[in-house]
Amino acid sequence: DNAKKAWVITTTSDPDWYDYSKQEWANAVILNDNGKSKHEGDTLIVPTSESADTDVKAMFVWIPRYEYMIEGQYGKHTDGTDGTQTLPGEIKVNFIGTEKTQATADYHIHPAFTFDEQELSGIWVGKFETTGDVSTPTVLPNLKSLVNIDVKTMFDTAQQLKVTGYDSHMAKNSEWGAVAYLSQSKYGKYGNPNYTGANKEVYTNTSADYSNVYYTGRSLGKPSTEILEYSANGICTYDNMNLTTSETENLCGEGASTTGNITGVYDMSGGNMEFVMGYLEGINGSLPWGSTSSENYAGFTEDTKPESKYYDAYKAIYVTYPDGSGEYVFDESIVYKGHALSETIGWYRDNGAIVDSNRPWFHRGLMGLRGDATGVFSSDWGHGGAEEGYSFRVVLVPWFHLSTSTTG
Repeated sequence: DNAKKAWVITTTSDPDWYDYSKQEWANAVILNDNGKSKHEGDTLIVPTSESADTDVKAMFVWIPRYEYMIEGQYGKHTDGTDGTQTLPGEIKVNFIGTEKTQATADYHIHPAFTFDEQELSGIWVGKFETTGDVSTPTVLPNLKSLVNIDVKTMFDTAQQLKVTGYDSHMAKNSEWGAVAYLSQSKYGKYGNPNYTGANKEVYTNTSADYSNVYYTGRSLGKPSTEILEYSANGICTYDNMNLTTSETENLCGEGASTTGNITGVYDMSGGNMEFVMGYLEGINGSLPWGSTSSENYAGFTEDTKPESKYYDAYKAIYVTYPDGSGEYVFDESIVYKGHALSETIGWYRDNGAIVDSNRPWFHRGLMGLRGDATGVFSSDWGHGGAEEGYSFRVVLVPWFHLSTSTTG
């Protein structure tokens, strides 16, 4: 509620809950014990600092089922000109219902909306990087992200946010791609008329110094262009619409969301690097390299390997080098539609590293101190072990079809 400058409980029949044509995405929350006595019209307390109270345990944003099309290498702008690496163009998006399983000509139904062989009307994506701790995870603003745990612990922690009717899990690479693509459509920040030129890129969370622990939802109020550019704790909070630096054109804090306003997803550019459930398969489809050795940094074993619905596995090919040595690498001949890899590599000059047998796990967004290599289309590799500077995101999947409508 902009007048109250507060989150307010609404109902599914509220016509003002969302309007994707105005870049206003639907938000939902899981309440904690303090908030369960709240009713329609009541305001919710959301933390403003690490010591602040809250009515909310976790915040999520609805990504509706859609099909997409990318024209050319960097898309096309709405005026018909070609996009460039520095300023990519629009990813065209049509919202569709679950009854549509064949894409319109030249479009692709995004793979994030098929889960366990079921067609989904959408997914709820964590509004911020995961906060709290491994026993009581939260998804909240203005807190330090949960870091320094391996991928298996991230996966197990994400599953603790299940609620009735919904599965919770650690975000897959394809699910990251679904949010990134929507942000570059007319329904996301790309289509938000409050931003022009370079400011259409999602602003970067640079809220940490060399400690590599970032605060969720914070930013400098601009896309990052310089290596090691940071501001301890961040200048702009996620709900800060006022200019606090002359370097920013407009909308300081909200420019760090995928919509350019408070309704979007945050921390997808910079902040902590986010591991996703996406890895390079080992021999014969096994777990990533080193999974049965002392180099099993990610923590999974064949006995604890998740069900296939919870991860994206990427094919490897063996490459022999002139000196006779060799290794397994990502098979770049395969285009993984919707995964924000080869289709969008280098957009906004974001980093485009892909996995190999030494670093088989994808992480996304890149760290906030990496300059213009950081961004929603950035990809990088890692061994999956516990380190400062690595976090993750939670996704809720409805175990029932909410509807076949376009947006919720």
